Order: sequence, then structure tokens, then C-alpha cells
Amino acid sequence: MTTPDPRRGDTLSLRVISAALMIPAGLFVVWFGGVVLLAAGLLCAALMWREVWNVTTKSALNWSAYMVGAGVLISISLACYQLLPSTAIAVIFCVLAYALIKMTRVSSAIWLVAGGLVIGLAVYGLLELRGLGDGRLYLTLIVMSAVWITDIAAYFAGRGFGGPQLAPRNSPNKTWSGAAGAVICTVLFGALSAGIMQGHLINWIIYIGLVSAIAQLGDLAESRWKRTFGVKDSGSIIPGHGGILDRLDSFSAVLVAHAIAFSIDPSFPEHALGLGR
Repeated sequence: MTTPDPRRGDTLSLRVISAALMIPAGLFVVWFGGVVLLAAGLLCAALMWREVWNVTTKSALNWSAYMVGAGVLISISLACYQLLPSTAIAVIFCVLAYALIKMTRVSSAIWLVAGGLVIGLAVYGLLELRGLGDGRLYLTLIVMSAVWITDIAAYFAGRGFGGPQLAPRNSPNKTWSGAAGAVICTVLFGALSAGIMQGHLINWIIYIGLVSAIAQLGDLAESRWKRTFGVKDSGSIIPGHGGILDRLDSFSAVLVAHAIAFSIDPSFPEHALGLGR
């Protein structure tokens, strides 16, 4: 008879307690929006940049790294409030990318540039998705819920059905059944959301299905990054969960996709979903 590992129970308890604190905090920040959301977004971005730097360079942040990270975050923040043209953002980012290459090895610099770009776009996507008023509050909450449902459904569907691994090199515990189960559950949630929001059913299903797929790609991308540098977690700031990136990898990928969509069509996704901004 196998003796239960008490450490597993302790870890699960920590995860539950941390989640019980983080979820209400996240809902509070999104509900208030505005400056509160901006401050929380920049704080998370700074912590994520610290994790990206520590894992990628195997060293603590120095003043140069702080300056580079601050430059990315400040420029993105100014862009969100349309205080800095997009061409200036591009120039700033190129300068920062060059600085990273000079500071570290080229291979590490590529990951750092990618990390900085993802973090910056995620902050921009969050602020645009939520908006400065209350028009996008419920849409933001629906997207957040879709990401949570994706994570939970993928875990339980994968454990329940098993089957072929989704990405054995990057994340051997993930399965195709888990990925499919996540999309199916999230699509059902999308159909429910369409009814509640009185939007276009098919478009809602496609939209929420894409949110689920992109969230899973974000999770896989972070797993690939950690495996490249031989670490299990991006950090240890959240008891039982690891780092900020470990919790926000899926949501960050979804926010980056929204940021790109917003730059192409500022009315996205209200028009397609049958909503008024």
C-alpha cells in the first residue's frame, strides 16, 4: 500500500488558498478599471519582467535591466493613452532590443526581447479590453472566465481521458483530450455568454473558442521557455503556484492577441459579437 505524500496535500492547500485570494483581487481590479487597473497591470508586468530576466540570464536584475524594463512599460503605457505615436514606440523598442543584445548573449536576448514584447502588449491589451469606462467590463470578465475554464477543463479532461500527449517535449503532462475538452467546455460557455449578452451565437462560439486555443498556446509557449532554461517555475512569489508568469501565461497570450486585433480594428470585438461599445 502506498503511503500518501503529505507534501502534495500541503501544496494543494497552498494553491487553493492562493487562488482564493487572487481571484477576488483580480475581479476587484478589473471592476474598478482606470488607474487601479493600470497600476495593477504595471505591477504585474514589472514582476513578470523580473521573472523573465532571472530565468533567462540566470542572474538578478541590475540597473540596466531595470531601465530596459521600465522603458518598455512606460512606452506601452503612454501608447495606451495615445500620448506617444506608434512609430515612437517602435523606435524605443528597437533601441531597447539592441541594448539587451549588448547586455547578454544573443540567444538570451531573443528570449528577453520576446518576453518584453509579450509583457508590454499584454498590458496594452488589458487596458484596451477593459476600456476606460464600463462598456467592456462584462466582456473582460467573460474573457477571464474563459481562460479559467480552459485551465480547469484541460486539467480534468486530460486526467479523465488521457491519451496522446499534446506536446511531449514542452509539457509532457498535457494531452490532446485535455486540449479538446478545454475548447468544448469553453465553447459551451461562449454559447451561454451569447445568450446573456444577447449577441451573435456563432460569432461568440468562434470568439471564445479562439480565446481557449490561444490560452493553451500561451501555456505551451511558457512551458517551452522554462524547459529551454531548465526551470520548473518562473518564480516563487505565489505560494503553491510559482511565479506570476506561471499564473498569467494563458491570459497574457489572450491579451496579446487582443492587442494585435485592436491595432487592426479598434471596434474589435464588439461589432462581430453584436455588442455596443
